[in-house]
Amino acid sequence: MKQLVFLFIASIQLSICAQTPLLYGLLRTSNPASVKLGTLDLLTGNCTALSPNDVATSINLTGAALDLNTNNYFFITQGGANGSLLTIGLNDGLLVAQQAVNNPIAPSYFDNFRFNTADSTLYGLARRFVPASGGQPSYGELYFSSIDPSTGIITQISPQSIGDSYSISGNAIDPHQMLYYYSKGTQFNGIDMYNGQVYTAQTLSFPEGGMYFDNYTYNCADTTIYGIIRVTTTPPVTAYLGKINPTTGVVTRIAQTPLQYTTYSVNGSSTIDPATGIYYYVTSTPPNGVAVVGISLATGTLVSLNPITSTTGLTTYFDMLRHPSDCYAAEPVRPSTIDGGAGLVTTFLSQTKVYPNPILDQLHIESEVVIKAYALRDAQGKMIIEGQGKNKLIQLSLGQIPNGVYFLEIQTESGIESVKLVK
Repeated sequence: MKQLVFLFIASIQLSICAQTPLLYGLLRTSNPASVKLGTLDLLTGNCTALSPNDVATSINLTGAALDLNTNNYFFITQGGANGSLLTIGLNDGLLVAQQAVNNPIAPSYFDNFRFNTADSTLYGLARRFVPASGGQPSYGELYFSSIDPSTGIITQISPQSIGDSYSISGNAIDPHQMLYYYSKGTQFNGIDMYNGQVYTAQTLSFPEGGMYFDNYTYNCADTTIYGIIRVTTTPPVTAYLGKINPTTGVVTRIAQTPLQYTTYSVNGSSTIDPATGIYYYVTSTPPNGVAVVGISLATGTLVSLNPITSTTGLTTYFDMLRHPSDCYAAEPVRPSTIDGGAGLVTTFLSQTKVYPNPILDQLHIESEVVIKAYALRDAQGKMIIEGQGKNKLIQLSLGQIPNGVYFLEIQTESGIESVKLVK
């Protein structure tokens, strides 16, 4: 899809949401346990509870979502077999619905979830543990899935397990390319949201130094994934604001100035205000305080610090942050990879053609503009062939590749396009 579309979408979002100075999140205490929906006013620094009464006594630190279409906030509470999905109204903080998480295929949890504004759906990972039996060892399974908050029913999108575990240190949705990102240790995975297959799988690398990439989230204003680079893991921790190239796994620093507050909440509790270009996360402040930190995406330096105070004398946490204008009204620009096949020619809006599909011995890539680069990956994200181009027609000899599903990325001066291929 043309790059102009990205810029146009971003400008629409910024104009619609520029006047939204609030962060939504969960205000909670322990001993006694209390959970309420709350807001942080980014102009005044005031943090207030929206919920007049407790809506839960516990939460799973594996995901949260905010839907401006229905004006609801979602999170999962503990209890029951696999937890319950709670729907809380943004206007009054009251409990709208509470549904037990239910996977009809096999019991599973629903983790690392976010709301995708491009199709108004909650997506995450259906996780289950398969105990040992018949002499076989136990193992874990992950399936990219969606969930219906009105029923709690999980729909598995992945036709097979895409992994055995995940890190709770972050997740992101790119609503333009319809890709869901999660990680496991130093492995950064992108999932095709159309079919649940692994779209890309890259090992993280840190040219400027680093060990982990945490609390990452997608910024619709510049189509970039930002997060925190952990350089050390033992006190004193050194960390930087960084960004990742998901197609290569390369993580770079925004600035060479370390973050002042590095004891951040490692549960993906981060969000971005695309209008101001500020990345927000939760940190601890001495001796027992909690604060929301704002970091400039342009400079990587501190621009705001909002302490979370409590009138009860108890330590109050405010996490699972979400900004209401985060990717508001985004639209997908990558075509669905579900359709196509039967020997049809796949044509994009820029008049790039890929044929035949299914693949025979020769694959033809034909465009009205110069093809700059191309990359073919298998369903697990492994690179099969890549190259640079200076022509409008490229022919690839693919008779030797095994039968299966493949994903072809084509870069032209109009942008990056993708198509699902079958052999």
